[in-house]
Amino acid sequence: EWVSYIVVESGRNTLEGGIVVEAGITHSTIIHRGGQPFDGHSVQFDESFSSTPVILHSLMTHNNNDFMASLVTNVQTNSFKVAMEAAETSKNSAGEGVGWVAFSSKTGSTGDFSFVIGTGNDGNSDGVDNSPFVINLPLGYFSDSPDIVVSLYGTRGKDGSWARGAGEWINTKQTVYAEEDQILQPERGHIWEPFAWAAFTANTDLVAAASAPER
Repeated sequence: EWVSYIVVESGRNTLEGGIVVEAGITHSTIIHRGGQPFDGHSVQFDESFSSTPVILHSLMTHNNNDFMASLVTNVQTNSFKVAMEAAETSKNSAGEGVGWVAFSSKTGSTGDFSFVIGTGNDGNSDGVDNSPFVINLPLGYFSDSPDIVVSLYGTRGKDGSWARGAGEWINTKQTVYAEEDQILQPERGHIWEPFAWAAFTANTDLVAAASAPER
């Protein structure tokens, strides 16, 4: 398998192309389990975004030495909530570090790279047993498959899920599923979920054009 990744230093910066980014790691002890309501630790941004930001997230630790995913809910211009996602696996953890990156939603190009940062849903079921969600990338932005990271952006299905590539990864398209586990039931159908993504020209170095003032 191929894995795309984005490495961002903790803190808040404005990058080339006018992309505002804030990143951090939040320790979470809250676990969502299948069928339960969603909750999480509240995270406040250093400054509010002008519109609701795009948030990517992933576990940064593996303290339980077992399965666990990350979860983001209640995304606002000034805050969001973060937690762990066990779905229906019955797995536990005393706590994990959840890494998160919040971008301003933006599409554009500089002299060195192109980028597409956004969120969306198609209103159709997105599970592995259903049809994938399709992220359409603008024509002419990428000559090859970009580095793209996708996360669930809030959640709707109480069984729990996480984003997973669905097979197509080309210069104009990325397909993704909202994947479930198969511990309690073999099927992996899932209602539609909102996704967040950030795609950059492969091997892009993101340079800060301006950093946020220290408080």
